[in-house]
Amino acid sequence: MIALKEITLDLKERYDRMLGEIPTSFYRFSNIFMARECSHLKYAEIDGAFCLAALPPGDPEDAYGFFPLNAEEGRLRHAFMAMKEEFGITRFYVPSQVLPQIESECPEMFLLEASRGDFDYVYHTQDLIQLPGKKYHAKRNHLSKFVSTYQYEYLPIDGSNFDQCRPMMDEWFAQHTDVNTRFFDEEQVINTLIANFDALKLRAGALKVEGKICAFSIGELIAPDTAHIIIEKADIQYKGAYAAINQAFLENAWSETTYVNREEDMGHEGLRKAKESYHPVRFNEVYKLTFKQ
Repeated sequence: MIALKEITLDLKERYDRMLGEIPTSFYRFSNIFMARECSHLKYAEIDGAFCLAALPPGDPEDAYGFFPLNAEEGRLRHAFMAMKEEFGITRFYVPSQVLPQIESECPEMFLLEASRGDFDYVYHTQDLIQLPGKKYHAKRNHLSKFVSTYQYEYLPIDGSNFDQCRPMMDEWFAQHTDVNTRFFDEEQVINTLIANFDALKLRAGALKVEGKICAFSIGELIAPDTAHIIIEKADIQYKGAYAAINQAFLENAWSETTYVNREEDMGHEGLRKAKESYHPVRFNEVYKLTFKQ
């Protein structure tokens, strides 16, 4: 029997080495660590391969796996089969970068389907800071509305001063009771990020209007040229607050980067429309693999 293990903070350095240059946001250690409890994430080591899976209680159809990292050449097929036989996993979500390896080592093993709702949106950082040209005209208007209406300041945030954001965060979740699911608790996730802010090497920022936080954002550097925005929250009573924190956080915390990954749309039509309106330069594609019968 293969033992399942808990995801702990001391895995970060090793996991990051195994992950290498895979850019997909939900494969990043910060995302895995923050959601390990609510998403029921565990891992097993199978012949040296790091096999991560979501194994919620109840319906086994809810379980899914990640691509086995660090599998020795020729042992990838065994890792997939072991996850199926030991844990009942029949579907996996994998980044496009690993498809050639899967096709080489696991021919005819899976049905392959694009998981469009899991595609990351990647943008030029300077485009989202400067909002240049006609295509960003509406975004500039949203930002101008905020700038012209409110006397505001940008505030760098870390684990020591995040409590300033809590009243706004509590109010936001009180007004959005439908955001959490059986397998994702966003409030718990934010608290986990803040409690482990330095260890996860995060950066954060907030906007303050008349002494009150009206928006905040949390992110990390996932490559020398790429920022990753993990959390973004704003009080929509402040017109243009989302546009303002988007622009201000990048300008103040990430201006040295070339790209910014703003994660997936989860298949939500409204979120997809919003993310597309910022004109991504590329997607980090994700594919669903299902064992053939």
